[in-house]
Amino acid sequence: MTDNNDSKNSRRDFIKKSSTLAGAAAFAGFANASVTGHAADNKTLKLGLIGCGGRGSGAARQALLADDKVELVAMADVFEKQLQNSLQTLQKTTVGERVKVKQDRQYLGLDAYEKMLASDVDIVILATPPAFRAPFIAAAIDADKHVFAEKPGATDVAGALSILESTKKAEQKGLFLVAGLQGRYEAQPREMVKRLHGGDIGDLMAMRMTRYLGPVKVRQRLEGMSELEYQIANWQYFTWLSGDGMVELFIHEIDRMAWIAGEYPVSCLATGGRQTRIEEKHGHVFDHFAACYKFASGLELYASTRQQLGCDRTFEMVVNGSKGRCIGNGKVDFTITGDKAWASIDKSGSRRKRKASGQQGHQLEHDAMYAALRSGGYINNGDYLAKSTLMAIMARDSAYSGKEIIWDEMIKDPQRLVPTKLSWDMELPKWKVAMPGQHGII
Repeated sequence: MTDNNDSKNSRRDFIKKSSTLAGAAAFAGFANASVTGHAADNKTLKLGLIGCGGRGSGAARQALLADDKVELVAMADVFEKQLQNSLQTLQKTTVGERVKVKQDRQYLGLDAYEKMLASDVDIVILATPPAFRAPFIAAAIDADKHVFAEKPGATDVAGALSILESTKKAEQKGLFLVAGLQGRYEAQPREMVKRLHGGDIGDLMAMRMTRYLGPVKVRQRLEGMSELEYQIANWQYFTWLSGDGMVELFIHEIDRMAWIAGEYPVSCLATGGRQTRIEEKHGHVFDHFAACYKFASGLELYASTRQQLGCDRTFEMVVNGSKGRCIGNGKVDFTITGDKAWASIDKSGSRRKRKASGQQGHQLEHDAMYAALRSGGYINNGDYLAKSTLMAIMARDSAYSGKEIIWDEMIKDPQRLVPTKLSWDMELPKWKVAMPGQHGII
């Protein structure tokens, strides 16, 4: 265990670096002489979309809105219907005239991403199920493509560690690796974190993060579907594909708390299970988690999430400090109490109006990426994409096993859940729902 003074120095360095990177994101990146900067001449940039679901379609539209000299020229997916629906939807938007995906640029199949990366696209959006994120990032960087990658970074430890390697390689090549953790680009959380790092509530004492919401839809098994097709269609319900809810969705909240803490935890002890989503169609995932993270500085984070139908919903953050506290409701509503009181939004209007005043991060992350590409700046979010993913995996695996997970031990023997080679007729591993105290997911 690191002593307290070393931990405080480490946190100070972490915060300093985070602040620099956050500022870079907001103001079009920081200058870096090694950046290829081929976009600075105002050339038309060729964009490719890998993963044509709702989030992928949204990200493609946001990229086109961010820069009027970007064209979507290629799309890839395992399902033709999904690709065609996405293509038709994008063609009907205000940026539809720059959606120029010809038939021979509509790549299908498990190797569709390889065909895409072998083409002349400049930038790829990775919005497939999370299991494929890490290997696709690695392949894209090897192919000299700039990357926008949705969250989380991986579903297992090996994948997250792979992203750290890709992050270094991207930096060496001057390639962008922008993560879809859009809260880091929102004005309100950025200001909130700046104030907490500046000491507005004193030393951080304890933190709590809670997000309760409903479940996602289960898609029917169609006639003739292979097991792999079915699981990809219902990827949120299979741990190897999604990472489970603690990793796939709660990653946003985990990342925010790591950002505030200025450090990553040394250990995590969690619990969880499945009470309402217990049928075979619900795969292997839990429907609730509660975790306690411990940091070298002595700070503790209590985090809980659930996805259960018919239950109250809440989305709340509390950070207690020696001189005040910060309370967050949702993504952009933050209030600091104490000597340096502050509120992120005007609470005099209606709740709908307040909500509409923020939550622009999905667009802002693309705005920052393309502004940096044009200016010769540089953005690489791979480090916190990988480490916040690892932090989420800690809680999931602790809940699955019933055992405390130690960060250093976790990365020494990296867990692997994702099969290295996939084929439509393959026999997938016989996963079981984790049974704490008896076995994890096997």
